[in-house]
Amino acid sequence: MDILAFLDARITEDETEARRQLEQLGMVAAAKADLRAFAECKAKRKIIAHHERIDWDYEPAGDQDYMEKFLFILAEVYADHPDYNKDWEVW
Repeated sequence: MDILAFLDARITEDETEARRQLEQLGMVAAAKADLRAFAECKAKRKIIAHHERIDWDYEPAGDQDYMEKFLFILAEVYADHPDYNKDWEVW
């Protein structure tokens, strides 16, 4: 599994869990709930989308190699997942 597929699957799991918890709260409590989990998922998806828009065949794209490191850093949150690849660790 590559880093993009791994992150997409984990973020989808996070969104599903956040939605499940929100549904358990009931209508009034859900309206007051901290929706940070959804915002975090959205932010992670934006980082991945930015990475996917880079034209890696274009010469200056090499200057954006740091973008792949950002993906590895995002993945570290899920280091205890069985599909996590230790080779993704940047430090």
